[in-house]
Amino acid sequence: MALNPDLTMRGLNLDFPKIKTSERGGILSMIYVSGMWLAESVADPSGMRPIGIQLNDVENVNFQRQYYPMLRRVDQPYAIVGVATDGDFETNWLYLSGPIRPGTKAYVGPSGTITNISSLGNVQIGYFLSALKPRPGVVIYEGGGFSTSYMDYNTKRPFTENDPANRVVIGTPGFATVKIDQSIITRSQKELGI
Repeated sequence: MALNPDLTMRGLNLDFPKIKTSERGGILSMIYVSGMWLAESVADPSGMRPIGIQLNDVENVNFQRQYYPMLRRVDQPYAIVGVATDGDFETNWLYLSGPIRPGTKAYVGPSGTITNISSLGNVQIGYFLSALKPRPGVVIYEGGGFSTSYMDYNTKRPFTENDPANRVVIGTPGFATVKIDQSIITRSQKELGI
């Protein structure tokens, strides 16, 4: 679990689809691809427009073997994903350097992580409300859920979508409570000219 249920949400965005699978709790940014705006966790956060924190898991689901996914707070790839734009959240999508204390500035880090290192993305999203609660683990950045295999009709080559062997995971040191503040995000973007 990447986002603990103990949260205070003051803003919700339901405007953007997300095409890649990932666990909830990471920072999503707006990206423009093929004529449409999407919400994604970006590898290089510099110059990106963060929206907020991802509220639901996005994973491929086998509808023949699993019950209706909304009961599990799961979204499908290419569906609209819930993004909290303002509030207090306990998450383990952290990429930290040194200790954090309440009041430490929080920035967008690589792959949608939350960091205390301003040089990584330089877009402040809020600040930390707690110190680190050590509980090392991993979060799934891509490749969560059921995989499907098929053969291309023209080339006769087999393909596997969402292959568990290609899963991307991010190591995390533990949990911390972070305050996502939409006014700070907007001010940071204006200062950087984004």
